[in-house]
Amino acid sequence: MKHLLYLIGDELTINEKFKNYIYRTYEAKFKEINEIRIQNKTDKDLPFLLENLLNQYDFITLFTSPLHYATVAKILATLNDDNLILKDDTLVPDKAEFSKNSFVCNFSNSKINVVKINPSEKLPDLLGYIKLNFAYFCIFGMDDESAILLLQTLTKSYEISIKSTKLLDNLVLIKATCANFGKLDGFLNSVKNLFGQKVFLGKDPIHFISFKLLEKKLKISFAESCTGGLCASTLTKISGVSEIFEGSIVSYSNRIKHEWLGISESVLKNNGEYSERCVYFMLKGIFKTANPDFALAISGVVGEKDEGKIKSGTIYIGAMFRDGTFIQETLYLDGDREFMQEQAVLATFCLLLKLKPEIFEI
Repeated sequence: MKHLLYLIGDELTINEKFKNYIYRTYEAKFKEINEIRIQNKTDKDLPFLLENLLNQYDFITLFTSPLHYATVAKILATLNDDNLILKDDTLVPDKAEFSKNSFVCNFSNSKINVVKINPSEKLPDLLGYIKLNFAYFCIFGMDDESAILLLQTLTKSYEISIKSTKLLDNLVLIKATCANFGKLDGFLNSVKNLFGQKVFLGKDPIHFISFKLLEKKLKISFAESCTGGLCASTLTKISGVSEIFEGSIVSYSNRIKHEWLGISESVLKNNGEYSERCVYFMLKGIFKTANPDFALAISGVVGEKDEGKIKSGTIYIGAMFRDGTFIQETLYLDGDREFMQEQAVLATFCLLLKLKPEIFEI
């Protein structure tokens, strides 16, 4: 099923925060962003362009500013031999399915959902439905080449095509696509049987981990340094996490590590904040403060420059359970500051899968 996300309007295309909100909403409905087209304004060629796109895609979701909405609605009504009528103070094609500021037109081989949006308002409902012939899943604790090799027999049996990407050295994201809708569920069940606890459905490992914590009512807290609170920020994007998260500590400076987490100055001296030892005591310190079931800690160097003998991209991470069991790793990352921070957060959350795998069974 080929689908397109289409934006029209300067005020939409230059507003990055609002644009990301659109992308998140679209992905929540369609499970992925397949293709994006961005256009600053309407022009005389738009009728021909829309007609062409309707022949290329099974489903189009077109987000438009109020300035261009009437033009788009009129073009689509004309292409569909329809008339515009007034519904809830909005002009929409007569044959269209309608909700406030959103309508769907059916064409012979395609559908288009036009959504009138304003950066100062909540997005209207996205209308229409497409049957998804794909699914995402992650394989943990295995490199991408080994995972693909093991999947080959199953993909042939179920006539599945797969694409993969490495999220971390031991974490692979797979997209499985099936021409025959009925075979996808069987394939996924076989994948679960083959990989056991190493596999989980979905494309976001942190969402999977968080939902397991919610399901089992296990609290978590963080002691963060170089990630500056990104663990906490990432977690609180998920609805309902107040049940498992009360707070965390961003201990960016050594003074705060010492005063808030109780790490001794002897541990911190001579770049000691960048060490497994420091992360261990960060874990111990956050347990004393927040008393969670799980604690995660991160400290390292993500700037463009090295810190003494510590190379940029060297990040120490750890996870601890309330019974005192813990696990630590050292990451050696490349990329810009933001990418390294995001990778560090992902890797740190994934330590929970190693520390207590029985808690995160699917």
